[in-house]
Amino acid sequence: MTRRLISLSVRMNRPAKFSLCLSCFLICALLFGCAETVRIFYLPNAVIHPEFDKQYTIWNGERVEINWTPSLREESSKYLIGYRRVLLANSIRQIGLRHEYKMAGQGTPLVVYTKNPRQTPKERHYPTSGITLGITAVKEARPGQVPLVKLYDSFDPVVVQSAAGPDPIAANYTATLAVLFSHAQKVAGSSFESFIRPDDPRFATGVYLIHPYDPNKIPILFVHGLLGTPISWQNLTNDLCSDPKVLEHYQPWFFLYPTGQPMLESSAQLREDLLATQRLFDPSGNAIASRHVVVVAHSMGGLLAHTLVSDSGDALWNVFANKPLNSLRLPADEKDLILRYFFFRHQPSIDRVIFLSVPHRGSVLAGGLVGGIGNRIIEPSKAPTRLLKDLDAQYPGLVDPYYAHVSAPTSLVSITPNPLLNALAGLPIKVPFHSIIGHIGPIAGPGTTDGLVWYSSSHLEGAESEKWVPSGHYLMDHPQTVAEIKRILDENIARGRQSFKPPATLASQTDSVH
Repeated sequence: MTRRLISLSVRMNRPAKFSLCLSCFLICALLFGCAETVRIFYLPNAVIHPEFDKQYTIWNGERVEINWTPSLREESSKYLIGYRRVLLANSIRQIGLRHEYKMAGQGTPLVVYTKNPRQTPKERHYPTSGITLGITAVKEARPGQVPLVKLYDSFDPVVVQSAAGPDPIAANYTATLAVLFSHAQKVAGSSFESFIRPDDPRFATGVYLIHPYDPNKIPILFVHGLLGTPISWQNLTNDLCSDPKVLEHYQPWFFLYPTGQPMLESSAQLREDLLATQRLFDPSGNAIASRHVVVVAHSMGGLLAHTLVSDSGDALWNVFANKPLNSLRLPADEKDLILRYFFFRHQPSIDRVIFLSVPHRGSVLAGGLVGGIGNRIIEPSKAPTRLLKDLDAQYPGLVDPYYAHVSAPTSLVSITPNPLLNALAGLPIKVPFHSIIGHIGPIAGPGTTDGLVWYSSSHLEGAESEKWVPSGHYLMDHPQTVAEIKRILDENIARGRQSFKPPATLASQTDSVH
């Protein structure tokens, strides 16, 4: 992935400005794999002004009747009213996404962009930068009557499945995603700031959807790693969500969190936010999206994901403290924090997990030069820092010596090889899981590394498959990674969802000329 440095003005009380600059440089250069922000270009005539909310409108200079097909569910159709911009999708040019995917057929692909009003709890789970819809308008002649223009959601299975039939409906998947990502510069630029100030992130921690919620599709929950954001997944998202074999059955969800906070704090937020999102969109819990989820997690995000699919019992607490929790007399708020961080049960809605370059037993880099520098510039999360101090004050000697010497818990401290990570790696995973592991050099095998994580840390016994990819740590959009994830997603449908209809044919792909 393209690496770049973020220029950031940091107003912090540090004794040496040079040390701070060096710290920022090393952290960014060694750890930060950030995707290039997508940019789009189009001529003025690519912008059109139909009135979708009226029965009749002007389409290509002709009066037509508008018909909203059932593919436009309530969750998406409401944004066709009061939209900010409608673009002819095939007129859009983009820089940043490596491939462009279109599907030939009837109709005119459109991209509808509107501001996110953020007035409802559901709208807080969509990008703050705006809501983007992929729509296809199919004109239908009616002798003796005004022509009909049917509006379809390009990402709906009706459109996807049409590719295999005699009358396919056109779609331009990449243009829709390019418009979405082109408005996400602030999200991409927030990762370093959220890393050094985890208690004050620019964007709220939580699960975000980029397409309107579909109760009949399985969420692919992407969990980014250290110094990442949902934008880190943009090329993989384009490759997956432009493939009808994936798109017919899956929808992308993203977990965004400030990566400077300790891993167990982020893990607790992931578990809580996933459940809260499912219950918000489906209070009855009967939808496919509430009962089936596939998790794709990169680097530190894989440690968070492990807590979704395992039962902790006392295993984590017992390596952290030398007394049972029930034997301690603690204030209610402290006990609640401990229960959130150290005790969890697997979530039954998770079907399987795909781990990408995950340091299950830690990364020595996080505890070396980079760790030392990073921990100097991170403002530690207040809650876990206070908890550690209070436990030491109330019960001296309670905490394992490894953690007793930690004055300020951060993400870098929590992913340095340590007893807690070893205990987490030892927890049995309750669902099928897969590992995709990068290697630098011509030969793959034990003893190799992706530059940040050694094979001995990324390997887990019991994986259904383990794929070696000739890539460094940021392998999310490597062609072999994409192919392997598609294979696993297809297998997930074939194995567990026999009632699903056969997938449609693959959309055409062209390499981006940019």
